[in-house]
Parts: sequence; structure tokens; C-alpha cells
Amino acid sequence: MKPLNSSSSAQFHPLLGVRELVAFDLETTGLRPKQEEITQVAAVRLGGMRMEIEDSFCTYVNPGKPIPKKIQTLTRVRDKHVVDAPSPIEAIQMLSDFAGPATLFGHDIYRFDFRFIKKHVNSDPSESRTVRFIDTMDIFEVLWDDFSRLRNSLDDIAERLSAGLSSIRRHDAKGDAILLAQVFQRIQDHPKLEQLCSKVPVHEAQLPKVRLSTEEALAPLPRFDVSLVKARS
Repeated sequence: MKPLNSSSSAQFHPLLGVRELVAFDLETTGLRPKQEEITQVAAVRLGGMRMEIEDSFCTYVNPGKPIPKKIQTLTRVRDKHVVDAPSPIEAIQMLSDFAGPATLFGHDIYRFDFRFIKKHVNSDPSESRTVRFIDTMDIFEVLWDDFSRLRNSLDDIAERLSAGLSSIRRHDAKGDAILLAQVFQRIQDHPKLEQLCSKVPVHEAQLPKVRLSTEEALAPLPRFDVSLVKARS
């Protein structure tokens, strides 16, 4: 993952005149990508002059291991939800198919989400593609002078922006993706948006190559490997 060079950034910055943006979120069995795995993926597509939510995508993910009790309590994702769900590789392919050419947007995704995603992307150039993304952490470090002293959770950011936190189910991938979409809409109204854009980096990462149309991407996969996890009673 790396910032785009200055010439590319000047030609197109997703905070200004956004053509298409997908806000996304992952839920996982824990915080360490090497030891933990994905349990849920969700994304919402934004478009139009007022960045309306156009469609969404959400799936549970079979992590190949039991979900810790404290994570089940936090996210409400249970072992019974994931036993017949797509594998992480299948789910990341579905995310890539859904996102298509859009720029991705998320909270702390440079340090967290894309480290989980990277494990499931084939490094072979014939199997992967480069996508652009922007991270809330970069935006608000520029926007707020006291950002380094905040807790910097998505809740804190949403509360500062009055982004409708009370009406959204938190620590649920789809709820968080919708909250991110609302956060982005608030950013679009910032009076110094153009100045902000000149300082916020656009990053690059890898996703699997798109293999399906949007309609096909949202259709159920023909089969899943359900042998990895047994639901606990």
C-alpha cells in the first residue's frame, strides 16, 4: 500500500467531484491479522450529487476457527451465522466484484482492514488489481488540530460530525459501512474541502481481479467450503 504520486493525485481526488465511492468495513475474530480472520464484510456504494447510497453488499464470512465469546458479544456474529458462509478468499472476491472501479473508503483501513485483506489476494498480477482508497484517519488528522489526542474511534469521529450515530447498529459490518457513508457525506460539506483534499493522501492496495458483473457478484456463490467451522451450541 502506498500513496499515489503527486501527478495522479492532482488529476483525481475522491474527496472532490467523486464519481463513485464504496465505503466498506470488516468484522474479525480479533485485532491481529496474522492470528485472526474475517467474520463479516459489508460495503455501500455512493453516487450522485448528494452522494446517496445506491446499493449495498453484506456477507458473513467463515473464519475457519471458532469466534471468541467476547467478539460474539461485541459484533453479534455467532458461529452459527458463519458455518455455511463464504470463505475469506471468496468474500474478498465478492467485495472486489461489488466495488468494481470505485475508490474505497473506510476507517483506519490502511492499518487494519487491508492487512486482513492482503492475506487473501493472490500476488500474481494476472489474479490481482490495484485499487485506490482513502482513510478517515488521514482526513481527520488534517481536519482537526487535536486529532492525535482523541480516541479516534469511528464513534468519536461520527459524534463530532453529527453523522447519525444513535440510529446505527455499531460493530456490525453493514451498520459501520452505512455510518462511514454518512461520515463521507459530512466531509463533502466541509467549507475548506478543496484545501483539505490537497493534504489527504490517496493510497493504493490490491484486490482480486473483478471476475463478475455487479449482478453476478451479489448472487450466491455455487458452493462454499463449510468444513472449516462447526457451529457451537
